[in-house]
Amino acid sequence: MKYNRCRLTITAVCLAAAFFTASIPVTSLAAEVPTDSMSEGLSESVTDTLQDGTEENETAETAGTETGGTETAEEESSSVEETAETAGEDWPSEPSIVAPSGILMEASTGTILYDKNMHEQHYPASITKIMTALLAIENCDMDEMVTVPHEAVYMEDKGSHIALDEGEELTVEDCLYAILLASANDAAYSLAVHIGGSIEGFADMMNKRAEELGCQDSHFTNPHGLPDENHVTSAYDMALITKEALKYDIFRTIAGTTFYEIQPSEKQPDLIPMSHHHKMLLSGKYHYDGVFAGKNGYTTVAQNTLVTCAERDGMDLICVTMETPGQQVYVDAATLFDYGFDNFSLMDIGGNVSDSMTASIHARTNGMESGSVVTEEIPVQMEEDGNVVLPGTATLRDLDADLYYDTENAREGETATLEYSYAGRVVGQAQIVLPASLVIPEEPEVPMETETPEEPEKQAGKGFPWLYLVIGAAVVAILGGGGYLFVRRQIWKSRWRRKKYGGKDPVYRRSVRRSNVYHVQARKRRWWKRR
Repeated sequence: MKYNRCRLTITAVCLAAAFFTASIPVTSLAAEVPTDSMSEGLSESVTDTLQDGTEENETAETAGTETGGTETAEEESSSVEETAETAGEDWPSEPSIVAPSGILMEASTGTILYDKNMHEQHYPASITKIMTALLAIENCDMDEMVTVPHEAVYMEDKGSHIALDEGEELTVEDCLYAILLASANDAAYSLAVHIGGSIEGFADMMNKRAEELGCQDSHFTNPHGLPDENHVTSAYDMALITKEALKYDIFRTIAGTTFYEIQPSEKQPDLIPMSHHHKMLLSGKYHYDGVFAGKNGYTTVAQNTLVTCAERDGMDLICVTMETPGQQVYVDAATLFDYGFDNFSLMDIGGNVSDSMTASIHARTNGMESGSVVTEEIPVQMEEDGNVVLPGTATLRDLDADLYYDTENAREGETATLEYSYAGRVVGQAQIVLPASLVIPEEPEVPMETETPEEPEKQAGKGFPWLYLVIGAAVVAILGGGGYLFVRRQIWKSRWRRKKYGGKDPVYRRSVRRSNVYHVQARKRRWWKRR
C-alpha cells in the first residue's frame, strides 16, 4: 500500500514540474536580453540626446530662455544677475512708483516694459468686473435680456449699484455699461447668474478662463470684487485679462465711454444715468492724453486698484497698479505711461525684415524643445504682420531672433513662430512660412503586406528559452531522484522487517493476533448460550 502511494506521489510531482516547464513563455527571455544591434542603437540614441541637451542648455543660458534643464541655485542666481546687468545697460532706467505692485504692458505683443512685484497677490476690488465683462462678451449677444434676481437686489453690503428692481430686465449691453462705468454690483450679480446659472458657476468660468489666458496668481469667487479673502489676483494677471478684452471693439467702446443712460422699461419708467468713475478719462486734474479705456476699484481692504489703457503713435499700453493709497493711483499710472511712451516705440516687423535673416532654430517635439539648436541664415516669408517694441536707441539689428517649430507637424506651407528678444526680454513675435530647409518630408504610405511565416531554422533559434529549459530539467531530476531514493528506502525497510519477524512484518502479526482473540471470545459466547 505505502509503496503504491509513493509511486503516485512521485508521478504527480513529475507531472507538475513538466507542466511548469512547458508553461514558460518562449519570448520572455528574448525580451529581457537585447541583441547587440539593439544595444548599439540605444547607446547611440542616448549619446545624441545628451549632446543635444547640452547644446540646448548652453543656448538657453545665452538667450535667457528656459529649456527644462536642472540648474543649481548658484547657476540660477548668476544667470539672473547677468540678465539684470544686461537689461540695466540696454533697457531704459525704470521710474519709481508708490504702489506696492504694478505693471506696464504693450497690448499687441504682450511685452512687459515695467514691472514691480507684478506676481504679488492683492484684492482686486471692482477691476474684477473686467473679467466679468470679458466672459459676457464671449458668451452672450448684446441684445440678450437679463432678468434681475432677488439676490442681486437684496445683497448684503451691496456697495455701488444702480438700484435695480427684482424682476427688472436689461440687455447684456446695458449691464456692461452699468458694471464698467458705474461699477454696479447688482448688474454684475445679475449678469453672472444669467451666464453661469449661479455665482458659484460663474466663478468657475472665471477661474477656467483665467487659466486659459495664462494667469498665474488669480482665484475668483464673485463677479463684482466685493471683499472675500479667497478672491485675489495680481497686476500681471489683470494685464493679461485686459489684453484679451481689448481684442473686442465692444469692450473698447464701453470701457471708454464717459456717460451713458439706460432707457426706461416697463418696471423702470425712469432713465438711469451713469458716469465713468475713472478720472484719467475725464477732464480735470488727473486727465491723461491718450487714455481710451479703463476701470477703477476700491474697498477698504483692497485700497485703490486701477487698470488703464492708453494709445500713442499706434502703440497701446496697459497699466495696472494695486493697493495704492488715495489719488496717488492716478499719479503712478501717469508716471508709467510717460515712461512707456517716452522710451519705447512699436515697429512693424513685416515691413522692415529683409528676405532672409539669421535666427536660432529651436525644434520642438510635443511642446518640448528637442534636437540641437543651430543658428543659420533662413529665408523669411511673413504669414501675417507682427510687431516688436523697442527702446528708442535700439534697431532691428540689435534683436535676437529665435525660430520655433514643431518637428512632428512641420510641413511645407505651414507657419512657424519667429520670436524676437532684446536685453534678455521678449519684445515681439511673428508668424512666418516654414522654410523648406526645415520641412520634414512626408513619409510615403507603405501598402499593407501580409505576414509571411518565418523559416523553420529562424523560428527554432528565435528567443528559445534555454535557461528556463535547463532549470526545469534540473528541477525534474532533483524531484525524480529524491522520489526514487525514498521508494528504495521504503522497500529496504519492508524487507528488513519481514526477515526479522519470520517473514511477516509487525503490522501483519498484530492483525493476526487481533483476529485470533476475536475468534476465542466468539467460541466462549456460543458455549455460554448452549448451557
